[in-house]
Amino acid sequence: MGNEIGIGLLGYGGIGKLHAFAYRSIPHYYPGALPELRLAAVCTSRPETATKAAAEGGFARGYSSLEELVADPAVTVIDCSLPNFSHKEAIRAAVAAGKHIYCEKPLCVDGREAREIASIAEGSKIRIGMTFNYRFIPAITKAKELIDRGSLGRVYNFQLLYLHTGYQDESRPFSWRMSREQSGGGALLDLGSHIIDLTRFLLTDFDQVFATTRTFVKERPVRKGSSETAPVTVDDAVWMQARLKDGSVGTLEVSRFATGSLDDLIVRIEGEKGAMKFSLMEGNWLWWYDLDRGWTRIDTVTNFPGATVPPGRSILGWSRMHAENQYRFLKSVVEGGEPAPGLADGVATQMVMDAVYESAEAGSWTAVPR
Repeated sequence: MGNEIGIGLLGYGGIGKLHAFAYRSIPHYYPGALPELRLAAVCTSRPETATKAAAEGGFARGYSSLEELVADPAVTVIDCSLPNFSHKEAIRAAVAAGKHIYCEKPLCVDGREAREIASIAEGSKIRIGMTFNYRFIPAITKAKELIDRGSLGRVYNFQLLYLHTGYQDESRPFSWRMSREQSGGGALLDLGSHIIDLTRFLLTDFDQVFATTRTFVKERPVRKGSSETAPVTVDDAVWMQARLKDGSVGTLEVSRFATGSLDDLIVRIEGEKGAMKFSLMEGNWLWWYDLDRGWTRIDTVTNFPGATVPPGRSILGWSRMHAENQYRFLKSVVEGGEPAPGLADGVATQMVMDAVYESAEAGSWTAVPR
């Protein structure tokens, strides 16, 4: 890769802007740890928005087509921050051009596409990383360390919830996130992909699921203030029981109708020797229980080993988790290692989500495909 990493950003919506901010921040967090990061190009759907995005985000160039972006020799790594239905073609183009790609969650719209992507990447030296940024909360990292050390012992029960608000307003306009064809699913793919990945990260792979889905608002205005409506074809909330490969059993819940919540991701795990609990809205510490000391609050704040700023005592912010996820991906590219989270994690999460929808339709326990 030489002395420079050229970032080509696909999409400059809210998440694309966040990724751009994170790339600009990484050299401050880890000075000298990577080749020089350069915001080489940004791609949006129209020339005028591409020009605006380039100026606003500090990119050298703006493009309005995927083909232009991947052909730019200054672009060595592509960041896919597009809607779910666009991910497969972006990854195909990146692999064909011999460029590494960092992909927003979920990997794609369903398991069939996930397998296609795995087939596209098979045999190439291209690194594909995933945005599962909640792995990089210091409290979650600490929990992983303690669990891997055997501090929980046998796991009896786990519970993960990801609760959003904002969809209760029936006048909220229709978007691609409300179309099964474009998004692949609703709250499950949007939020559930994160807690499915966290379950796999902290514990082990899924074996079977039993799920219920619900859509509370069946139609939405096609645009703000319009009397014309479009059908909502995705879930607003999902509840599932899960059996993992090690025999442990737990529950997962996601909702975009969680009145009173903002962005609350909750993890609870109980085992024979200990327990843990975490809430994203109180994300600066991990609560840990052991049989001798009872509950202990472990202050984790922004304890990212090797980072120079901000100091480890500082409070945690959402953008910092994203920057860490992006940094770890770029480091794996430079060092030639396999990204974690990577393509295999994206595929595995997609397979669990397929099983959830199958279970909800059948009303029975469903095995997770491999």
